[in-house]
Amino acid sequence: MDQLFTAFADKANLIGAAVVAVLSWAFGAHWQVFVLFLALNVVDFIYGMLKAKRTDTLSSAKGANGICKKVSYWVVIALSFAVSEVLVDFGETIGAPLSFLRLLGWFTLGVYILNELTSIVENLVVLGYDVPEIFVRGLNAAHSVVDAAGDKVLPEQTEEDKDE
Repeated sequence: MDQLFTAFADKANLIGAAVVAVLSWAFGAHWQVFVLFLALNVVDFIYGMLKAKRTDTLSSAKGANGICKKVSYWVVIALSFAVSEVLVDFGETIGAPLSFLRLLGWFTLGVYILNELTSIVENLVVLGYDVPEIFVRGLNAAHSVVDAAGDKVLPEQTEEDKDE
């Protein structure tokens, strides 16, 4: 029996190491943040379906739209990371300091994580589950902090900037 457990554990460790290696290659050192976002996508979708079932608004069209929305989040995240890297490289080539743009992807991912968490909490409330007020306030505070930090990196455009 011990040999069977040891063989299983060895194979599980090997598979786990391979998964971590692939995730690290694909998403870099902070791959856990991307896995968290994927998990939040799945949890939000499940609670969204439960809410729709409870409120009698469940439909395959809404479900398909929800899946498309989640996939679109991943497309925007990929674009924000890729475009920021291209622009930083471009800036280095022409001597323009654009390294701050590396934060675009992280701000985008952070905003989407907060949105998913907020959506999950809203679904839980509709389903009648008790969500601590401190958690809701914490999410709102995090939204404010991320927005403020983003404004420091990339200030909002003024009307004069938009006219140019």
